[in-house]
Amino acid sequence: MMRKKFTLFIVCFLYGLSVTMAQDITVRGEVKDELGLPLPGVSVRVKDANQGTMTNNNGSFAITAPANATLTFSFIGYKTIEQNIGGKTTLNITLSDDNNQLNEVVVVGYGTQTKKDLTTAVVSVSAKDLENQPVTNPLQAIQGRAAGVQINSQSGKPGAGVSVTIRGNTSINASNSPLYVIDGVTSRDASFINPNDIESMTILKDASGAAIYGSSGANGVVLITTKRGSQKLGVAFNAFTGFSNLWQKQDVLNKTQYTDLMQSMGYDVAGLGNENTDWQDRTFGTGVQNNYQLSLSGGVKGGQYAISTGYQQDKGVVAPAKLDKYTFHFNGSQNITNWLKLTGTAALTSNISNNVTDNANGARGGTILSALTTPPTIGVYAADGTYAFNPYKGGSENPVANAFAAKNSNRETRFLGAFAAEIKFTEELSFKSSISANNRDSYYNYFLDPFMTTYGRDQKGIYNNNKTADHVWLNENIVNYVKNTGKNAFTATAGMTLQESQYKYNPYSENNYLGPNKEWLPRASNIPPQVPSVSEWSKRSYLARVTYAYDGKYLFSSNFRADGSSRFGPDNRYGYFPSASVGWRISGENFMKDSQSIDDLKVRASWGKVGNDENIGDYAYLELYQPNAQGAYNLSQLRNDKLKWETTTQTNIGLDLTMFNSRLTFTADAYIKNTDDLLIYQPLPASVGFDRIVSNVGSMENKGLELVLSTRNVVKDNFTWNTDFNFSINKNKVTSLGDKVGSINFGSIYERDAAIRVETGRPLGSFYGYISEGVDPATGDIVYSDLNNDNQITAADRTFLGSAQPDFTYGLNNSFTYGNFGLNFMFQGVQGNQMFNASRMELEGMNDSKNQSATVLNRWTAPGQITDMPRASKDNTYNTYTSSRFIEDGSYLRLKTATLSYNFGQTTLGKLKMSRFMIYTTGYNLLTFTNYKGFDPEVNQYDANGPSMGVDYGTYPQSRTFLFGINVGF
Repeated sequence: MMRKKFTLFIVCFLYGLSVTMAQDITVRGEVKDELGLPLPGVSVRVKDANQGTMTNNNGSFAITAPANATLTFSFIGYKTIEQNIGGKTTLNITLSDDNNQLNEVVVVGYGTQTKKDLTTAVVSVSAKDLENQPVTNPLQAIQGRAAGVQINSQSGKPGAGVSVTIRGNTSINASNSPLYVIDGVTSRDASFINPNDIESMTILKDASGAAIYGSSGANGVVLITTKRGSQKLGVAFNAFTGFSNLWQKQDVLNKTQYTDLMQSMGYDVAGLGNENTDWQDRTFGTGVQNNYQLSLSGGVKGGQYAISTGYQQDKGVVAPAKLDKYTFHFNGSQNITNWLKLTGTAALTSNISNNVTDNANGARGGTILSALTTPPTIGVYAADGTYAFNPYKGGSENPVANAFAAKNSNRETRFLGAFAAEIKFTEELSFKSSISANNRDSYYNYFLDPFMTTYGRDQKGIYNNNKTADHVWLNENIVNYVKNTGKNAFTATAGMTLQESQYKYNPYSENNYLGPNKEWLPRASNIPPQVPSVSEWSKRSYLARVTYAYDGKYLFSSNFRADGSSRFGPDNRYGYFPSASVGWRISGENFMKDSQSIDDLKVRASWGKVGNDENIGDYAYLELYQPNAQGAYNLSQLRNDKLKWETTTQTNIGLDLTMFNSRLTFTADAYIKNTDDLLIYQPLPASVGFDRIVSNVGSMENKGLELVLSTRNVVKDNFTWNTDFNFSINKNKVTSLGDKVGSINFGSIYERDAAIRVETGRPLGSFYGYISEGVDPATGDIVYSDLNNDNQITAADRTFLGSAQPDFTYGLNNSFTYGNFGLNFMFQGVQGNQMFNASRMELEGMNDSKNQSATVLNRWTAPGQITDMPRASKDNTYNTYTSSRFIEDGSYLRLKTATLSYNFGQTTLGKLKMSRFMIYTTGYNLLTFTNYKGFDPEVNQYDANGPSMGVDYGTYPQSRTFLFGINVGF
């Protein structure tokens, strides 16, 4: 009897347990890819049942299912997995890539999308493209890797900036640089971000993608996502050391040749000196690069974190140019409840740099030109221990003096941080509010003693100390709604943002450190009064976006943003920026189902409008008065209360094609960009009393074509070969300057006419000057074209001579693996652009006592001589007019990077208890093929994406770099 009761109890217990297990429960969770990014649109279904749902934009899902059921997670391009619920109410799932690039998650404005669902023109660069390169600016690492994105180094100086141009120049005086959004925080600069902290960079190229950022997106948007943690604890260390040198020298005259030239020009050569100094050897040495990066990532219950710190040092090939960069980064998130999530990011960077002056001649402190033009007959120091200088040109210092005499340093601290809270009201509706800060504080110091140099003696010593504080805060409040029903997928985003900036600049200067007996005073006796500059600006914005997809084949997206800027008057403060895009996945249609070669085929089209209010000053519409040193006020700016937004409208048509099981992917885009109401500094007649006023004048057009081809050429167990090629064409043209502006000059050259003119019908960067027809055999002077046939050469004979705009740009990247070995090399090229080599005005002028290029050995010396080099003529600048003589082909092809690596296999890693161990060597700027006669065809004296592009005047050249490193993980 007792046994029967026990048996009945066991049966009842098991029955009750089965009933309990059979009860439905609600399971919540998130689905992410292997990089930790959320995957929207993942199918979540109960196995062998009809229940199912899809993840929202944040990768979150909620589904009701039996407690003992199995869930199936599937997404095109990712491996399907099954997960038993086992009574759990929370599941976090990671899907691994199934070698299909279509479902790579791309960060877009205020959200993410998969590549297959994009209807706009974007390009994404991953962390692996940024690794193992000797760059301090992360944008340098993607040069040549993104179609439609032209990146130019301003110079090769440590810490020098780069210019980024997305689909051509859209403005004349307003900014042509893109907006950077770093973990949701907007910035006009990204150079301070540590490249090793970046997980991905997404570039929004067309207006439909950028319009969600409205007034800030006229020149494209670069979205930067930093590395995040995971549930698994990981430690990584990356270090490299390397050296760099000048990849070519310039041939200049030696002692004997220089003495002969000076004698032929009438100089008394008795006092030239007896040295035979190679100033390039004394100026250009071996640079050193060191980089150490340490990171820690992991997770706790309901959260994850990533922490990193790094130190990077770049000693330039011209001492004492140096940059020391210290970085700290944090990215973390924590689920407080199932409906509240907190996130925080912080990036702290400290740069300490020593500067070497360039972009000037030797008399004005330019070290690079001084290395070429200083007489070889003198040494570094004079007999009295001071720096030696050109004996015939007292203010012209030697390059060592220009580089070392002054203490010229800058310390800059950057902080970028954000804190956000996200509330999930339901699985479909969420709200996120964030507050962020983007602060820059810099301290510039310059000191030149009163003894060692000519300029220092003239000033009796000089000291400058300038402090800059630029602080911006941003508050964003965003609502997201996601609804997926059957074949319909709908999202909606709406929000409001507030932004404010406070800027302050405090200059300080003093000179005259010598007393009546030339004794060194403890404090300078001359301290001129200085007036600090203070300005503020603010913006208020409203944004909205809706997307809709039916059956994954018919795609639609629309954005709208309204921006109010304090830089415009009350009547023109707001700008309105709409956009729309559509896509049709042709491969999803029934008539394409049987295709054996096409994996995916999509056509898309977009239209949008964006705005620009940058680089015109914070009070451009107001009448301004400037305080003077006497305590009075001077009128400094005329009022223009009609000032309004500069707007750019862009239309884009694109095609995306994937074939042969993702072995080949191809993308093509064609676009037209029209910018209206250009914000320019309009020239005014002299009678007005002011030389310019900020106005909305004119329009500009950019038209272009972009092609991207990626192939997986060989895919075998022991050998792979992948190729990526991109090709871009952009045609720029100023279509109007209104009826009051005939032309505007840019690209000023010291003691010469400006080299560039902006005029209707011409592209930005159009060179303007005289046409050189060569050397007159009778006189030895340059013959200039008399275009107006008045038998004299005047300013009226100047004309357009060429353009700094390239015909096309391209990049080719190849990656190989063989066993544990890896090889990657990337070529980057620019074709069809011209450069104005203003350095040759100094090196081939033969009009004073500067040393000259070896090309002047072929100079004209007697009547009847046929040569392309004019005669030497003391104090005569006629032969160095701004002319076609100094315009050269700036095209180049450069082996930008080449990396050979070895990854230790799993057997070795297991013994060492490591997850990764790689050693590598990288070459940077290894080979350059160009006809340009200067040091470097890439550098620019002025901003490379503005109207003054294409001028080289003693600019610090880029160097060739070799480095060796390790990358380990635990």
